[in-house]
Amino acid sequence: MTYAVISRVQDAFASIPPMRAETLLPLVVMLILWIGLNASGMPEERVFVLVLVLAQAHAVWRSLPNAARHLESRKHARMIWPVVGVTALSALQLSINDPLFSQRLLSGACIFVLLVMLMGVRREQEVMARMMHSMTEGRPVSLLRVNAWFALVFLCVNEALIATGSLVVWMSAMMIAAFLVHAAYWFIVLLVIPPEDSLA
Repeated sequence: MTYAVISRVQDAFASIPPMRAETLLPLVVMLILWIGLNASGMPEERVFVLVLVLAQAHAVWRSLPNAARHLESRKHARMIWPVVGVTALSALQLSINDPLFSQRLLSGACIFVLLVMLMGVRREQEVMARMMHSMTEGRPVSLLRVNAWFALVFLCVNEALIATGSLVVWMSAMMIAAFLVHAAYWFIVLLVIPPEDSLA
């Protein structure tokens, strides 16, 4: 039993996929902008808000094509609302130019995701039961709880970094956290997914 657990943990750790280029590239661009714009003499608060707004906009724009594929053709008009929302929030942040406001928006997004995941958990049994009837092999695996936990962790990390009061610390720690969260998330997901031999 102990050997099986250790082996399972080792396999999960060894199977963590590398961060995709489309995820890594924005982090590199953010770091370059942060260093470059600060070196140019632009106020640190303005640089922070600008970099954070660009990161938020990229995250939403990157998810739009995938979301559109899951919508029926007649519902594609709904995709305009995320664009309008992101544009409005970006303009608001740039006009206010307050790093704390942008940081709190990130906390708000984490709370929103957490609530959505928790609402999904409430319906999980019903959804999983339907999936069981539609699947021909294996069994469905829900990641709602994993997503909820990581939303909570990210919220706590963000609030802890806000408490430091240093924008440099926040930006540096978030860059590192992106890699740690990627590794931890996939590690837990790989532990949750049943091993192949159990599906045979």
